[in-house]
Amino acid sequence: MNEFTVVTVIGRPVEEVFAASRDVAKMPMWNPGMSEARIESGGPLEPGAKLAFRGTFLGRAYDSQAVCTALIENKQIATKSTAGPFYLETDTTLEPVAEGTRVTSNYRGESRGFFKLAEPLVVRLARKHFETAGENLRALLEDHAL
Repeated sequence: MNEFTVVTVIGRPVEEVFAASRDVAKMPMWNPGMSEARIESGGPLEPGAKLAFRGTFLGRAYDSQAVCTALIENKQIATKSTAGPFYLETDTTLEPVAEGTRVTSNYRGESRGFFKLAEPLVVRLARKHFETAGENLRALLEDHAL
């Protein structure tokens, strides 16, 4: 099992960062390689909500499903995959800081299928991918584009 943490400080209030992070349909705007994200079960993101993602990684298309495992308003969002080329648990916490909001995302996962063959590379690229996603979200929120 591979684990890493990504920390991003966003110059916006916690409530705005949480609202943007919770809006699953807008994830492709800031998450590189993701072309579609939706709540399969309908309704808002909440514990038990089923999620579906589509995108590309390492030049390969993927479909992935996940479930929201925890959601605390303006504090935490956690998910874990239920199907797809990666087993991935995410646990993101938000906290107010002088500069705005500190977003700390913990990732724990394991590759499957084709991606398992290149797992050391997958882990390095996944870390970079999630760092870029955090920076993209920061830029969009700070520019009021999201």
